[in-house]
Parts: sequence; structure tokens; C-alpha cells
Amino acid sequence: MKDINEMLSDIKSELSLTLNAAEYMLWINGLTGVAYTTERIIVCAPSENSRRALEDNYAFKFLDACAAAGYPFKEVTFTTEKDAHLFTDETPPAPSAEEIAAAKNQRKNPFVERYTFENFVVGDSNRMAFSTAKNVAENPGVNPGFINMNPLYIYGGVGLGKTHLLHSIGNYLFENNPSVDVVYMPAHKLSNEYFSALSQLSSDSNALRKFEEKYSSVDVLILDDVQFLQKKGGLQDVFFKIFNDLYVKGKQIILASDRPPKEINDIEDRLRSRFEGGMMADIWTPSIDTRVNIIMKKLESIKVKLDDDVIFYIAEKVNTNIRELEGALSRIIMYSQLNGSRPTLSLAKEALKETEEKNDVVDSNRIIAAVSDYYHVPSADIIGKKKNKAIVEARMMAIYLVYDLLSLPLINIGQIFGGRDHTTIMYSRDKILSSLTGDGKNDKIIKDLKETLNVE
Repeated sequence: MKDINEMLSDIKSELSLTLNAAEYMLWINGLTGVAYTTERIIVCAPSENSRRALEDNYAFKFLDACAAAGYPFKEVTFTTEKDAHLFTDETPPAPSAEEIAAAKNQRKNPFVERYTFENFVVGDSNRMAFSTAKNVAENPGVNPGFINMNPLYIYGGVGLGKTHLLHSIGNYLFENNPSVDVVYMPAHKLSNEYFSALSQLSSDSNALRKFEEKYSSVDVLILDDVQFLQKKGGLQDVFFKIFNDLYVKGKQIILASDRPPKEINDIEDRLRSRFEGGMMADIWTPSIDTRVNIIMKKLESIKVKLDDDVIFYIAEKVNTNIRELEGALSRIIMYSQLNGSRPTLSLAKEALKETEEKNDVVDSNRIIAAVSDYYHVPSADIIGKKKNKAIVEARMMAIYLVYDLLSLPLINIGQIFGGRDHTTIMYSRDKILSSLTGDGKNDKIIKDLKETLNVE
């Protein structure tokens, strides 16, 4: 039978997955167990102010964590040390193993239900990533022939469908292979949980071991945004152990990032090597044909019809990522409904007019245009293949400014500049950086261009 504080430790672990580290340390870490009944758990807060804040803001989150930990409490009472004696009546037996198992079986699907393989629009920009993700979902931990699918590492820019694929894998396993223990975790939440475990070491010497075992015991581990592991040496050490444990046992590891492993700075070489040791699949900006198909798929799901000229206008206008494409579509539909008129081409242009007029928003097109004007070199030549001195200088400056102002992964910058390899982008960036002295020629050019772009 579990002690009240053992139960509370399990509940705290669940809360650490949903709260940020500062929030957890401020409100949750200092809680102690008082008593429980079959339907209610009573916990002690360190002060009256804490008790009120917990009661007002955290009661529902606490009960959700109880359910996730397998304790079917329907009510939580927060008290203070002064009043704790009022609740110390006889505590009944802890929930039985059957009750805990039943509570766990009642968990909802943790994955976003709309993200499935069936509604993922496949094009040249994502075909490899889609195929490998589907293969891994159907055969987790199994390498077909000589192809190593473990880990699967999917990378690409923001809003291009990485998270959709990760949740598609999870949904497929949840529906078709429910016995598989699959965990999805963004890297920043993994980091929060790790530091929470560290903070518990003074009261629980096994806290870190429990953290490792939690993730080493799953069948499929999906870690999103792995670039957030950089500069976290202790967490990298622990994750390296988790990775190895899973790999040796033949369990599936799936990773996603906005950049390939070699572009993640401040990460251990041994971890980088593990990331590169399986199947790597990239996703890039969708072509206009794929963007048209994405719009049509979205219209089908929301049961709205648009004329072909409107669909093609949106696809041509928004060429950045899927998230912005769907945002533009939603804006046109809402604008149409508010005005009580059909979503015609003229209405679509009016709806997106505001976004067109946001010239203060710096993007790669504006940067290249500004560099083109400054150097008197056509934009097409800046992103093209010509190599005379004037064009190369303009190209390197444009690459540097895109890197400096937009903070994009090198591989994405390469795609902007005619599909160049990331090493070429790195060379151009470093060439400009090495020339900056504080008052030299390139320092002045950068200052002038930033003034033109109205940025600092």
C-alpha cells in the first residue's frame, strides 16, 4: 500500500510534465501529503498565500495529474500546517492495482487527433519524411533489411509538418498497436522534468534514477525540438544513457528538430553521432502544387468551397510554410463571413491586404531586395549561380543578413539561396563575420542595410 507522500510524488511527476520549471518550483515542489479518502486527497501548502493560489489556479491541473498517475481522486483540498490536523483522520487503503490500472486505461489519446497520416498532404518536399514516418509507425524498432530506421530523425523549418508527422505516428500506434507504450515529449518539457528531478534529490535520492527509468522503459520515444538539448550538458548525459538503453533493447526512437544534428551547437559529439546513426529525413518549403493540395485538403475538412482563382492566389501569395498558408485561408474565410459575401478573388486580396502592407516585418525577400538595391545586382543573380565578384559579394552579404536577422537554420537559408548546401552558407556567413572590425567597409554596409530595413 502506498504512503500518501509516495502517491504525491507520482502526482508531482505528472505535474512536472505540464508546468514550466519556475511554476513547478514555486507552487508544487513544496507540497506535502496530509491524508486521503477514496475520493479526496488533502495536501499541505507552505503558506496561506500558496494555499489560495493553488486553490484558485491549480486544482483542476492537480486532479488531471492524479488521473494521469493512476489515482482516481475526484477532489483535492489544499490546507496549511496550521489546519492540517483537521484532516488527519484514518486514511483508507490506497486504490487497488485494479483501480489504478482502470484509471490508466481511461486515459485519453495524448496525441492531436487531427494529425494523421491520412490527412497529411504529401509532396516532393516531404515525401521521404512521410514514407519513413509511416514505416516506423507500422514497424517500430524494426529495421527493414539493411536500412537502419533507428533513430528516425526528421528535420525542417517551422510550420512545415514535422509535428504533424510525429503525432501521426502516435495516433497510428494508439489505434493499431495499443499495447505499445509510446511517449511523446517536447525537449523543453523533458528539460523541465530533468531539473525537477534534480531539485528532488535532497528529499529523494532516487529521483534522477526514476527519471531515467521512466523513459528507458518505453517502447517508442518521440522527442520533439531536440535542438533545445543544446547547452544542457547534464541533461545530454542522461539522455545519452536513455538513448543507449532504448537502442540496445530494440525500442524505437524518433527525433525532430528545425535543423540537422551537425547544425545543433553545444551538443556532445557522441550524442550528435547517435542522432546521425539512423534514418534522416528533411522537410522543406512545399512547392506551389503541394500548397494548392494543402489548401484543398483543408477546405475539404472544414466543408468550405473556394473558386480555383482564390485557391491559386493564396498558394502563390503564401510561400513560406503550411502554418501561414492555413492562417491566410482562415483569414479569408472569416473576412467573407463577417462581410456576408462570397469569398471571391477581390475579397481574398482585400482580406490579405493588411499582411501585404506590413512592410516592417523583415523576411528573406526584403533582405535580398535591399541588398540588390544597395549593390545594384539583380535579386535573381543573388540567389542564382553566377560567380563574378560583385554578385558573390552581394550574395554573401545577403546570406549573412538572413542568418543574422532571421535566425534560420543553415539548411533553410540554403534553400532560400537556390538550394545551396549548408556548408556554402556557413562559409559565406563566416567570411562576412571575419571581416567585421567595428568600423570597416562591411560594418558600414551592414549598418546602412539595417537602416534601410528599419532594424537594429
